[in-house]
Amino acid sequence: MIRMGRNAFSEADCLRAERHLLDALGDGTKYPDIHYTLGLIEHQRGNYRRAVERFGEAVSLNPDYTEALLSLSITLSDMGRYDEARDAYDRAAEILFRKGVPPRENLFRGRIANLYKELGELYLALGQHEDAIHEYRKALSVAPGYADLRVRLVTALREAGRTDEARNEVDAFLAEAPGNAAALIQKGILHSLAGERAVARRAWEEALCRDPLNKIVQVYLNALGRENPPA
Repeated sequence: MIRMGRNAFSEADCLRAERHLLDALGDGTKYPDIHYTLGLIEHQRGNYRRAVERFGEAVSLNPDYTEALLSLSITLSDMGRYDEARDAYDRAAEILFRKGVPPRENLFRGRIANLYKELGELYLALGQHEDAIHEYRKALSVAPGYADLRVRLVTALREAGRTDEARNEVDAFLAEAPGNAAALIQKGILHSLAGERAVARRAWEEALCRDPLNKIVQVYLNALGRENPPA
């Protein structure tokens, strides 16, 4: 049941994941990561109070569960309970320090950004594009140098129909990282949707130069070739 619950969660099927994980708890299983995953589901739904309870259960079962403490910190902050959020954050830092991991700021920034990204991925898979955009922007505010977050934000903006913003975002990113294949792919998609096939082709051809084994780019280029056969 736990394995099925985790698989369902990875597929953004929160209802099925919750059902399996609750069944596992009903059988007396006491794994902290079950509560942690249920907490993420509650956070995604906006049920912050229940999310806090779930993360608290995870920490009570494993006091060294730093991801649960960081998720607890984020949720408490979303609720405006800033002193408690800071306390949870400090507890996570103390655990890492005790284990010999230097509590560097960038280490925590990376973990927090990944948590926001995970929520963004759930929202995007569920078609809640505006919520996904919000989570990706929060992740970028914590870790602005994470290239994959910039690309996911472009994807969310495009799927939300905010194509002008998506184009501005991808162009700004490519100005900083001209060879990023994932960003070039998104640029090509945006121009293709706008009917600008020549620009799309150039972006995808450059992406393929950067990542020759990328089959998605090859599919896009093949599709353009079928639409515009050579004279």
